[in-house]
Amino acid sequence: MRYGELQQELKEYVESKDATIGVAVVIDGVDRVEVNGDREFPMLSVYKFPIALALAEHYRQNKLPFDFPIAILPEDLHTDTYSPMTEKILSSSRVQTDTLMMPTGELLSYMLQLSDNNASDIVLQGLGGAQYVEDYLGRIGVVDVHVCNSEAEMHRAPSLCYANSATPEGMASLMDIFGREFNDSLSIEIKHLMSTCETGAGRLPKPLACTDAVVCHKTGTGFTLPDGRLMAVNDAGYVSLPDGRAYSIAVFIENSGYDMAQTEAIIAEISGMVYGAVSSR
Repeated sequence: MRYGELQQELKEYVESKDATIGVAVVIDGVDRVEVNGDREFPMLSVYKFPIALALAEHYRQNKLPFDFPIAILPEDLHTDTYSPMTEKILSSSRVQTDTLMMPTGELLSYMLQLSDNNASDIVLQGLGGAQYVEDYLGRIGVVDVHVCNSEAEMHRAPSLCYANSATPEGMASLMDIFGREFNDSLSIEIKHLMSTCETGAGRLPKPLACTDAVVCHKTGTGFTLPDGRLMAVNDAGYVSLPDGRAYSIAVFIENSGYDMAQTEAIIAEISGMVYGAVSSR
């Protein structure tokens, strides 16, 4: 195994932590490294990434650009969830109309860069619901990534957060396919949005901030459990190195006994281990 040392280093590191941690890495589409890679974890907002890919596929099939307008109705603007888009709309005169039209690219920006819950649900609703995304993932051969419920449904029944699940191997494989094989104009726009993601700077991107690597990633963050532990803190992405090599990585942390900053630091440390092992070859 070419990356046997990395495999052992990650295994020992993960086992030393007071949390359930899954890691999967796909290097240049060939080499694979994983720890708890086949275990299911709640994706949380990482699931907005496959939703965006399914939307892009729908637009390709219908020959639509990302400046195509999407209708936003007043009932789409839930105020009891995380939604910078809703805050901006409600504070402006745009809300005076019964129906607001927003370019698809702007919705995706809120959804992927800021992890906006209402933007995600509007996109999912436009696709006809979660089953469309599930079917799309099946068509491209991705298993162990499951989109089952909307953000609104998870808000009403938090236990549904566990249904929107993925294994680290499944998510790393999806990131690998996206990074290497999807290079049409819509995919390039998604890659740009993910490379300028405003959430999770202390996670996967942190140890690569002073390098020339490009990190496209999507975060997911859960709630605090009754016993004070963190339900889940996640990050998954695709890293392009200056020499043309690349790798995908998924780090899922469930039931963390640490605070948010410490849990994010675990993801950053794992990211640094992987970057060091890949870039040194």
